[in-house]
Amino acid sequence: MTRLTRRSALLGAAALPVAAPLSSPGAQEAWPTRDLRLIVPFPAGGTTDVMARLLAQEMGQRLGRSIIVENLAGAGGMVGAQRFVRDGNDHTMFLSQIASNAIVPALQRNAGYDPERDFRPITLLVTVPNVWIGNATRMGTRDARDYMRRVRADRPGRPFGSAGNGTSTHLTGELISQLAGLRMQHIPFRGAAPAMTALIAGDIDVFLDNLPTALPAIRGGLVVPLAVTSAERVPELPDVPTVSELGAEFGLAGFEAVAWFGLSAHASISDAHLARLVTAAEGAMADPNVRRQLAERGTTPAGGGPARYAALIRTERERWARVVREGNIQAD
Repeated sequence: MTRLTRRSALLGAAALPVAAPLSSPGAQEAWPTRDLRLIVPFPAGGTTDVMARLLAQEMGQRLGRSIIVENLAGAGGMVGAQRFVRDGNDHTMFLSQIASNAIVPALQRNAGYDPERDFRPITLLVTVPNVWIGNATRMGTRDARDYMRRVRADRPGRPFGSAGNGTSTHLTGELISQLAGLRMQHIPFRGAAPAMTALIAGDIDVFLDNLPTALPAIRGGLVVPLAVTSAERVPELPDVPTVSELGAEFGLAGFEAVAWFGLSAHASISDAHLARLVTAAEGAMADPNVRRQLAERGTTPAGGGPARYAALIRTERERWARVVREGNIQAD
């Protein structure tokens, strides 16, 4: 191996967990050798972007390099994922999530990437519950069970909204409808904000939204929370049941469907360099201040390393592919 100069050794020492003599025979070059890039397939300023920047700062401190966040939004995460796969390298990470790495491959015949071949899991960062919310006046009730019985008996085809065709909120709504036999009509909107506006105005009956973005309208009394999609009730809405609690009457016992976000590395990265990213990410996720800030944003901090994250992605790909097939859901 090429011997390092004294200046290079001093610059690289801060990035190494153990201060080994870099000029000794067989010593490895410090890595990362330059600043890293984190592609976030969502616009700047939202909850996801804030989370990504928090993790980038914490991981950068542990790696001894800056991590530059690049926002590349569009097509349910597909735009950012395609760029990551095409232009990324071992110094590029991707904020992988339920849309880009589980749902898009089920909807798009040629997404331009393979979530297992082109991405190397680093760790699961957070999970985010969805909340089923409704317009009480339009529904004629404030109770989820009562509403579902009405839809089953008298009003098939009632409209439910989502943040867009093929989004996780759309497919979660489809899954609830399939299991409960509700036969509801999907109305896609261009994002969560216009869907919420339509719900408040009474243009649709119900809407599934990520918990953090729905809370202001719930707390303001503008919409009624019917159920949360997590396995357990959430601290922010302790009196709101889970979908699973709606019970066997509707085929929903054991139901759980949450959004999830994690970090992935490029397929070109070596095992040794991937291990460095895993150590930095897990260290950041173990930090009490990081976990507090993530929890304050309505997310559930996770972690668990590459094996856990890879298993989740495989399971979720199979699950949402089945929902797409059974619902005959087509991409726009």
